Amino acid sequence: MLMLLLAAVALPGRAQVAAPPPSDTEGLFLDMSKVNLGTITSEEDKQRYIYTIQLEKARITRKTLKGVYENAFELYQKGEFEAAKELTSRILAIDPTFEDAAILRRASEELRGAKKVHYSERKLVDGKFEEGMALYRQGRLVEAAGRWEEAVKLSPTNLKAMYWLRKARKEMADEHFRRGERAYRQHRLREALDQWYSALVLNPRYPRLSGMIAKAEAEAREADSNEKLQTALNLYSQGQTVESLRILDTVLETGPGNSKAIKLMAEIRSEMAGQHVAQGRQYYEGKKYNEAIAEWKKAVAFGYDSRAADQLVARAKEGMRREETATRKRVELAKRREEDQKKAQEEEALRVAEEEKKKAALAAKPGAEGGATAAAASGAAAGAMAGSGAATGSGAATGSGAAAGSGAAAGSGTAVPAATAATSVDAQRSSQQHYLSGVIYFQKGDYVKARDEWTLALQLDPSNSDAKAGLERIEKLYGGR
Repeated sequence: MLMLLLAAVALPGRAQVAAPPPSDTEGLFLDMSKVNLGTITSEEDKQRYIYTIQLEKARITRKTLKGVYENAFELYQKGEFEAAKELTSRILAIDPTFEDAAILRRASEELRGAKKVHYSERKLVDGKFEEGMALYRQGRLVEAAGRWEEAVKLSPTNLKAMYWLRKARKEMADEHFRRGERAYRQHRLREALDQWYSALVLNPRYPRLSGMIAKAEAEAREADSNEKLQTALNLYSQGQTVESLRILDTVLETGPGNSKAIKLMAEIRSEMAGQHVAQGRQYYEGKKYNEAIAEWKKAVAFGYDSRAADQLVARAKEGMRREETATRKRVELAKRREEDQKKAQEEEALRVAEEEKKKAALAAKPGAEGGATAAAASGAAAGAMAGSGAATGSGAATGSGAAAGSGAAAGSGTAVPAATAATSVDAQRSSQQHYLSGVIYFQKGDYVKARDEWTLALQLDPSNSDAKAGLERIEKLYGGR
């Protein structure tokens, strides 16, 4: 759209009207918020940079539109009201606040179709001047000044309109000045400044006004700073130190030399630093070293002596190292104790197993002796029964009976040892180890593993009566489970 208006500035006459209707002007410019801003990193700096670009963009646009307006005004003076209306409409589509273009557009609409161009134009200007005079007599200065301003815009050489416009503006400036003085005396500084700035816009050379505005601005800043200081004090007394510091920062931004704000900020920062140091010491005493270090670093941010903070941090790190060493030693000691306890359990299980084995051997010994005695007695009886024979025969019978008795005794006593003899020494030793492991699992309540160990022990040594007894016990207690 802007490029089309530039073309309109360059082209004379009615060719300017041939441009297409206005569109969205935002697309004509680069979206500066998406541009890589190089070394600018903070968000605030980026926003300021973008705002500067936007101001420059607005300045260029305004300058261009002013050139287009001059073209439209030239067309208006030539009586080409339709073309002037088209151009001013495009200007207002881009900048609706362009007051001169709005005035020229209204005049072009009113004069469109007039046959006597210059007469009609002069009549329009005179009509606006008379309207201004009527409004002025009624005391409606603002409206009167508006009509005279339109007359001057449409006819810059109209001296009457220029005179009365200056007169109305001076009277309005005087009124604003008086209202500002009244507000200033009542200590309504903001209202006074608003009135005086309005007077300055109407009459930039108003005497003594700039000095009074500067004085009121200084007093307003002082009042605003005092109000913020009071708010900061109230927040500080309520314990809201962070919010209090934020308000003091705003006070120092507008008045860097405010001694009250500087003093209060120093006190608050010192107190907050002391609180962080004290909190860090509590964490240190509770052996929460990381939290203590974090608190001491916060204290430095609020003005605490960095060297003292470094000493505290070094002490906390040394405490952390001592704590880690002590923890490692405790773990190693616990592991050693666990190993010793496990070894003692194994030795106790071995001792218990040996005692059980001895008891089982002692319990089996009387039965074996009784079997041998019975066999001997049977042999003797057989010899006696054959005693009526010859001596040689008797001796043979006796020998035969003895041999039989001896064979019987041997058969009775060597039924289990025969299996034992068939088992190697290594297998017996391994079987005994698995038996002991089963005893340990049994004591821990892990009956499944105990049963597996005793089963393996019995497979290695079928004569291992201890393993067999253990399996029988588990079978009686828990059945097939």
